[in-house]
Amino acid sequence: NALRARAKAEGADTDSEVLAIDRIKWASVKSPERAIEKLVRTYGGKVCLLQDLVRYSLVFDKAAELVCCLQAIAADPEVQIVEVKNRLRLDYDPWKSGGYRNVHLNLLLRSPLSELLGVDKHVFELQLQLEPFARCKSAGGHARYVAFRNVLCM
Repeated sequence: NALRARAKAEGADTDSEVLAIDRIKWASVKSPERAIEKLVRTYGGKVCLLQDLVRYSLVFDKAAELVCCLQAIAADPEVQIVEVKNRLRLDYDPWKSGGYRNVHLNLLLRSPLSELLGVDKHVFELQLQLEPFARCKSAGGHARYVAFRNVLCM
């Protein structure tokens, strides 16, 4: 795959660094249909509230790895955490997400480059997932979540 070749070309010195690329789930930009749906259902038509048009997921084998990633994000001076939804908490009600569990972050990049490109005010979504939940999501779980969300008009 092209990303693996690029990682090796850019100096990834171990196979684990190259394999880490497989742990990133690249998502497409939210469709106009879903953006309008979310705008109406969630934000009462207030366009200024619409965010997370871009989403990525990182998948971890162990909760400790996920926590280390979250700590690194929190410590990064060029990242501003806008919102955290910890769906892995023991007291989290899984009915709110159709049983799906993750740590959902809304983030801003605050760097000279993001300012230059004009994306420093764009909120994007990052999902930190544990492997078993990512597997369920890939195996039709997301389609079930969409059906659940539609029943609740979320």
